[in-house]
Amino acid sequence: MKIFTLLGLVGIASLAGAQLPSNIDNSKAPAAPGKPRAGSPGVPMGTIAPPPDSLKKPLVQPQIISSSSLLKVNATYQSYNLQIPWQKESAGGRRGLGVVLPGNRVLVTAQMVADATYIELELPESGQKIPATVQAVDYEANLALLAPNSPTKEKEFFAGLKGVEVDDSARIGDSLAVWQAGRVGDLIVTPMRISKVMTQGYVVDNAAFLVYEATGIIRSESNSFTLPVVKGGKLAALLLRYDSKNQVATLLPAPIIQHFLKDVADGRYDGFPSLGIEFQVTQDEQFRDYLGLKAGAPGVFVSKIMKGGSADKAGMKAGDIMISIDGHEVDARGDYQDGQFGAVSASHLIRGKGFVGDKVEIKVLREGKEVVLKGSLARKEPDDYLVRPYLFDHGPKYILSGGILFQELTSAYLNSFGREQRGGAILRLQRIASNPEEFEKDGRKKIVFIGAILPTASTQGYERMSGQVVEEVNGRKINEIADVAAALKEPQDGLHTLKLREFPYLLHLDALRVERDNMQLMNGMFRVSELSRLE
Repeated sequence: MKIFTLLGLVGIASLAGAQLPSNIDNSKAPAAPGKPRAGSPGVPMGTIAPPPDSLKKPLVQPQIISSSSLLKVNATYQSYNLQIPWQKESAGGRRGLGVVLPGNRVLVTAQMVADATYIELELPESGQKIPATVQAVDYEANLALLAPNSPTKEKEFFAGLKGVEVDDSARIGDSLAVWQAGRVGDLIVTPMRISKVMTQGYVVDNAAFLVYEATGIIRSESNSFTLPVVKGGKLAALLLRYDSKNQVATLLPAPIIQHFLKDVADGRYDGFPSLGIEFQVTQDEQFRDYLGLKAGAPGVFVSKIMKGGSADKAGMKAGDIMISIDGHEVDARGDYQDGQFGAVSASHLIRGKGFVGDKVEIKVLREGKEVVLKGSLARKEPDDYLVRPYLFDHGPKYILSGGILFQELTSAYLNSFGREQRGGAILRLQRIASNPEEFEKDGRKKIVFIGAILPTASTQGYERMSGQVVEEVNGRKINEIADVAAALKEPQDGLHTLKLREFPYLLHLDALRVERDNMQLMNGMFRVSELSRLE
């Protein structure tokens, strides 16, 4: 039986756009966040607020973590409705803990600030508060860095707080402690022990990072987002999620935190690179014979290359057998031997140890001959995907015209239906999202589809067209939503003509009637505030 594994592919965000639950919730994985927009408390990936002078100095004289190194963080959030894109969901709030770093920075998980409209820091004992903004955020790595947003109060607020050091020395078997703040600032300490080190997704599916798995009993407090995990008085990890039934915690480890902070320190955040391949393990003897691999020989079979990833840019091809990365041999399971953690997925060599722009050397077997591939590590931005893998902090792109809702396909939209509802048109769109190669070769930047049909005079008889992929509008090829906006300005012989991917293939709408319907939509029962959002 063939076993397939993903390595370094950024994929679908789970439960995107929904309210994020507490990290401690009977093993329910937290929902996934997306990407902030300029002008909101979050900022776009690769764009961070200019660091104050204190952040440009070396991180000297680190302090041992204590209750004076923790802050309460309060966030108000409101996400967009992904199926009715001109509307927003109900507002909500989150409470969590932040870890104070040198330079008055505060480390939290990205989940804490997803879709945030307001963020404030709070002293656990006195309750004193100060507003904050997101200096940098990475939703794939689930990390965010906050900075106070009140110059006149900042010095006084942080006077009794101490920045802490991050300790990346933890190994399997080490004892750690989860810290929480009680209602009146009292410190609640829960002992844990690392039982396993592996790679898995944090909140974005198929974006695999290093994790610690630890065992212990954690008591749930109201501020259960971003719980710090301590070793020897220093920050060793952040709690990602907790399975109370099996008493197993998944921890975001210090090596990933350090990578994030180092990337932020130069004033530009590039994010974590990815290799961008799909591979098949080679443990099956018959499969190894088919590939011509000798017994005990290393390597995994590369079955798919992600366009624009590090492997693609280095010249790797589907059908190659990857045998090493930067001198580290990749075994038949896709693991390498790490000096600190033992057998770990080779994805950690790219995401955990490399930075965007670093040189990489990959050895492959191609048609029985060893080939050395050289290139630079790259990160594919979410907007560069045919189907955007996650969407947060800004609304989905759309055009509503004559009652037909045109949208760009995102994984967040698909996930808004839940897996049990993915039948019919949604299932067809899911298959496109999982296999985008045909559309990428066709030169498309995005998949534009009909998200809904509202009952208007223009759409009579078209009620079942939802989920159809749009090929052309008024003779113009549709590669992204902006093409629809341009095409609708140029009706032909008083008609708008839509060419669809599937039956009935063509739709015709009277251009004057569409304009009348648009006016009624803005003033009618659907509460349409805007007929389009293109940014």
